[in-house]
Amino acid sequence: MKGIFDSLRARINASTALLTACGSRIYLDEAPANTPTPLVVYSSVSATVEPHFGNQKRYTLDVDFLIVYTNAGNTAIWTIAQELETAMATPIAAVSGSGIDRVTAVKVAGGVPSFDDDAWTMTERYRLTAWDI
Repeated sequence: MKGIFDSLRARINASTALLTACGSRIYLDEAPANTPTPLVVYSSVSATVEPHFGNQKRYTLDVDFLIVYTNAGNTAIWTIAQELETAMATPIAAVSGSGIDRVTAVKVAGGVPSFDDDAWTMTERYRLTAWDI
């Protein structure tokens, strides 16, 4: 699964619009304490490996992207979600040496903003799939 996460991170770093929308504050698993918003935290929800076509394996990873935005009275949280969707719309090239082919991403659950404490949050879930090479 590391190959999928490495490829995902490379795609995120290549998405100028997404990085701009959240101020380049995108973190794996948790953000540092007192990180200003907006920010995005992504983490694995489930992972499976299934044998297919003889010795080939299919890797499936469900990833949640938690978007956090201050109560600014605007709809910018949707802008971040849209930029994330745009970044995931095309196959993701596998990082060299990862042992997988390209990664495909499918949005499986769209978020609904909710207000908690002093910020808006919304979670978008994507299913990432890759095959052995």
